[in-house]
Amino acid sequence: MVTTRKKRVAMTEKLKKDVFMACVVRVSREILPHGSFKAVGETHKIHPRTVANLWYSTLKQIPGYQPNTPLDPVSLLANVPETAFTTKFENSGRNPKHDRDMLLQEIKNIDPTARRTIRSLAGAVGIPVMTIWRMKQSKKLKVHTMALKPKLNDDHRLNRLFHCIAKIDKNTINSVAEMTFKSMYNEIHIDEKWFFLVRDGLRCIVTQDEPPPKAISVSHKSHITKVMFLSALARPRFNHTTRQEFDGLIGIYPVGEIDMYVRASHGHQPGDLKWCNVNMDRDLYRDMLFNFVLPDVKKKMPIDNNIILQQDGAKAHLPDDDPLFAAKVTELFGDPTAVKLYTQPAQSPDLNVNDLGFFNSLQSRQLQRTLLN
Repeated sequence: MVTTRKKRVAMTEKLKKDVFMACVVRVSREILPHGSFKAVGETHKIHPRTVANLWYSTLKQIPGYQPNTPLDPVSLLANVPETAFTTKFENSGRNPKHDRDMLLQEIKNIDPTARRTIRSLAGAVGIPVMTIWRMKQSKKLKVHTMALKPKLNDDHRLNRLFHCIAKIDKNTINSVAEMTFKSMYNEIHIDEKWFFLVRDGLRCIVTQDEPPPKAISVSHKSHITKVMFLSALARPRFNHTTRQEFDGLIGIYPVGEIDMYVRASHGHQPGDLKWCNVNMDRDLYRDMLFNFVLPDVKKKMPIDNNIILQQDGAKAHLPDDDPLFAAKVTELFGDPTAVKLYTQPAQSPDLNVNDLGFFNSLQSRQLQRTLLN
C-alpha cells in the first residue's frame, strides 16, 4: 500500500491567531476541556500536537502567567503580546551560499545574448545551474520572449494613429455616451502568404512497437515546396437578407498555374500535371482582383456598396486611385465608388486580419494535416 505524505501547512501569523482564539473560546470553568486540541486541529487541518505546542508557547509569553492556574479568557486576550504570533519562515533554513541581491545585480550587467538559457546564464555568472533554477522558481527571475517587430519611425507611428482615429464612429464623437469604433462590416482585408507544404522537425506520438512514419522527402531542406495564396476576409455577421450566417470568407485564391511534365522521372510520367508557382506582379494582382475577388465580393458580401478593400503597401499592389480598378468596379456594381482600394499604413501588419492571426492559424492547421508517405 502506497501512502502519500500530507503537505505541511504553513503556520502563518493569521493562522496562529485563529488557532489560539479557537482555544480561548473553548475555555470553560477556567480550564481548557479535554479534546480541545484535537477539535481545533481538525477545524484548521493541522495536527493536535501543533495546536498544543502553540497554546502552551503562547501562554508562556503572557506576562504574569503561572502554569496550572485558572484560565480567564478576557485576561488572556488582553495580555497576550503581539509578538507571540510572529513567524520566521523567511529566515528559516540554512543561509544561501550566494547572496540573491548580489546575483540579481550581477545578472543585470550580463549581456542578454549570454543569458538565453538557464545553463548559459549559470556559466556566465559562474554559479550552479540549480541556483538559477531556484531563483526562477522563487519568481526572482522570469523568462522573456523577444518577438520580431517592424521598425517604426515617427511617420509610421503618425500614420497608424490617423488610421485608428479614422475608425472611430463620427456620430459618437460629440455625444454624451462613450465613443465607439465603426462596425467595419464593409471592410475586406486582402493579402498574400507563402505556405510551406511540410516543415522540418514535425513531431508525432507513436506506440512502442509501431514503426515511425516516413516523412515527405525533399531535395534539400532549403528547397521545401511552398505555394502562395491570396486571401480576402471580411467581418463575420448574420445576413438579414438571406437569413444566413456569413463567415466573412470572401475567398482564398492560389497564385500559380497548372503545367505538364515534359520528361519522365521516378515520381511522374510525361504529360502528368504539376503546379507551378508564379511571381506576383501588378498585372497578375490586378487580374486576380478583377476575375476572382471582385466577383466574389459582389456575390458573397451582404453590403453591396461603399466597400473598402484594404491592402498593404507591396509594390505589386495597385494604387488607391487605379483607373482600371475603378472601371472594373463600375462594370460590376454600376458605381465607381461602390468598392474602393485603401492601402494600410506601412510597417503595420497588425492592422490586417490576415497577418494578425488568420495566416498563422491556416499554417498550423495545414501542418497538422501534412500527408506522410
